[in-house]
Amino acid sequence: MNLLRTLLILVLLYYGFKVITRYLLPFLAKRWVNKAQEQFRQQQGNTTDADEAKRHEGEVKVESKVSEKENTTDKGQLGDYIDYEEIKDDN
Repeated sequence: MNLLRTLLILVLLYYGFKVITRYLLPFLAKRWVNKAQEQFRQQQGNTTDADEAKRHEGEVKVESKVSEKENTTDKGQLGDYIDYEEIKDDN
């Protein structure tokens, strides 16, 4: 009798696990992905929907966060200058 009871419990656990993985796991995964997408949108400032609604077709908007100080090149940052002479071969 105990063997049958143990087998019945194992079979019920097996089918219960199958049902949970088939229906509950996809639901939880979809919910997790939606939360991650929402957090990403909040981190990005959610500017795409608002800006796209205001922008007309063909209009271009350029946003740059590079300051002019960073944009200019400094001679000291380029590296060492190596002076060389060309040697001509007399053939």
